[in-house]
Amino acid sequence: MAELTFTVDSALLSELGEKLVETAHIALVELVKNAYDADATLVTVKIVPHRRHGPEVQVVDNGSGMTFRDVENYWMRIATTHKQVQDVSPRYGRPRTGSKGIGRFSCRRLGTQLKLLTTAALDDGYFEQTEVVFDWSRFKPGKEITTIKCEGSRERLKDASPGTTLIISGSPIDEWSKRGYDFLKRQLAVLAANRGRKRAGFEEDPGFNVALEAPGFSENINNLREQLLSAGWGDLKVRVNSGGEVACTLNALRVGEKAIIYPKKLPDLASVSATIGIMPVVPGEMRNREVISKGSLSEILDDWGGVYVRYKGFRVYPYGEPGNDWLNIERDRAIRRTGLSEILQPFAAKLRGVNPQRALLSLLSSKSYIGDVEIGERASGFEMKASREGFVGEAGLAPLREVIRFAIDWSTIYREYARGLAAKEEARSAREELATQLRHRVKPKEIVATAIRVVESEVRNLATQLPTTERQQVLRSLRTATQAIAKHEASGREELRHLQLVASTSTLVLIFSHEVSHF
Repeated sequence: MAELTFTVDSALLSELGEKLVETAHIALVELVKNAYDADATLVTVKIVPHRRHGPEVQVVDNGSGMTFRDVENYWMRIATTHKQVQDVSPRYGRPRTGSKGIGRFSCRRLGTQLKLLTTAALDDGYFEQTEVVFDWSRFKPGKEITTIKCEGSRERLKDASPGTTLIISGSPIDEWSKRGYDFLKRQLAVLAANRGRKRAGFEEDPGFNVALEAPGFSENINNLREQLLSAGWGDLKVRVNSGGEVACTLNALRVGEKAIIYPKKLPDLASVSATIGIMPVVPGEMRNREVISKGSLSEILDDWGGVYVRYKGFRVYPYGEPGNDWLNIERDRAIRRTGLSEILQPFAAKLRGVNPQRALLSLLSSKSYIGDVEIGERASGFEMKASREGFVGEAGLAPLREVIRFAIDWSTIYREYARGLAAKEEARSAREELATQLRHRVKPKEIVATAIRVVESEVRNLATQLPTTERQQVLRSLRTATQAIAKHEASGREELRHLQLVASTSTLVLIFSHEVSHF
């Protein structure tokens, strides 16, 4: 009996590279995911323009790297099951982001030449550095893949740093576009959202970040996570100086930069600081759509949302982890707490359109606040448990919670105010559009009545083309609907007038009480 065996044509690499990976942007994301899976904490991506061809792409990570045998057994082996057998990374226990084994062939999508330089630690304390050059143009259809050799070398080093560098060049065309580049940033931001986590049986994951250099797009991002935190509706900063004065600053959509000083000095919180991104999953409340989209933000918040606590540089668990409500945000949302603290009520009362008794209804979920609280050397009242699972006694946590919640609630007031401004802007735009259509100005108080008349006129014109019975039915429905709108609008106006009277009285009382309390 004759025996047959499969052979592999070099055309397979083209199928896995250029055809399976649709664009250069997706290909580059796959390569950065490989670095994430290799327990890197930082990846630097450079996209360097070329005058005649596509850009040179460099991906440099500080991950675990590969030995010569790793390159031979995993990198050079097509469709290895390595990532399926080991579905988490070896050092930090990160869930693997890919298992198809196509990441390395993404290099073909980015260029015809690849230089791989990788360094890994050996068991005897030395390091091994492996360098391989891949000329993808040699892998031509009709040639068996196993007959094509790639030039490589290895060197044993006494002192080195683990990591992998990929240098890709020779793309015949430049397919990079601004739209594709922004897609790349959003995908990398999802990875850069990893701010660190402890997983049982592994070293504590310190997090992952990305630096991105793209001269062709006039951009140099040293810290993508920092850009991510400032891409949402607002970013909130809290700083406590050596005298215990607490300063809060907010930079947010439609309100710009605002500042407030907490009314009490808290010397025990000296050197405490916080940076928190406020990230509602609402397209109209995102400041930088180049870094986040609704879809990528939902993924980020599900995995990494929450306010972490760090003490003298170390993460303190479980603050900010799923299910831990150390700021009592979920508790207040569950009981539908509406009113602000007495400290913030007079402030809210001064902002037009904000009801101090209902402002907290706009409080976002705890996952929508993403950031860190740093407790520095000069703070007192904090002693971390040996397990780093909370503080001994947690006596210092109460004033810390009070200050951070003060800042978050203060930002919530401004978000409610900003939403009111947005609603007014939308109403103004709609009114101008209606005025353009009618060719005369429409006063704000006449907008509903005018719109009703326009609808009535248009429907009556259309109804003339209907049979008599159907036309009468349509006109009856029109009359019923327009009368309901008019009556509801009149009722709303009366209710608003009443509320304005009540609110003006409440505002005066709040402000008066606040001023009196200072005497």
